[in-house]
Amino acid sequence: MMMKNEEVNVKRSVLFSAAVGLFIVFVTLLLAETLIVRVQSTSLRQNPRFYSPVVLALKAGEKVEKVSSQEGWVQVRTSGGIVGWIHSSAVEVQKFSLLAMDKSMKTQASASEVALAGKGFNKQVEESYRAKHGDINFLWVDRMLQIKIPASQVLEFMKQGKLGEFGGAR
Repeated sequence: MMMKNEEVNVKRSVLFSAAVGLFIVFVTLLLAETLIVRVQSTSLRQNPRFYSPVVLALKAGEKVEKVSSQEGWVQVRTSGGIVGWIHSSAVEVQKFSLLAMDKSMKTQASASEVALAGKGFNKQVEESYRAKHGDINFLWVDRMLQIKIPASQVLEFMKQGKLGEFGGAR
């Protein structure tokens, strides 16, 4: 008889432990803060510095989970499990959108619309502006967006100019 009671107690203990474990996982998922990349593209870095090596390139609209934060930087985990640092100006807290009653009403922006907004335009404004100003060429603006400065040059610039952690204001 004593064995049966012990077996029941062990089973209860295992079930209780499993329930507590599931509860902890559920609470952790609820408390995890999801962030959305809000700029056209940005870099996930090894350390919270602009000159730190890049771990991964992220694009507008990608979701990441906040792990921690430090002096304007956010440590995040991607959906693929990669952990790194991103500047807080490149992400925002995910906002939940309510379903529109009118199915024709648009509630989300596409990545290309976000990119245009980053340039100061939306698609309609840009088309209207281009139609009124056919003599303007956006080639040089588009080329400037392609310029990439190596982290080593950024670091050297900061050191020479005594910027940030190298002597200037933080």
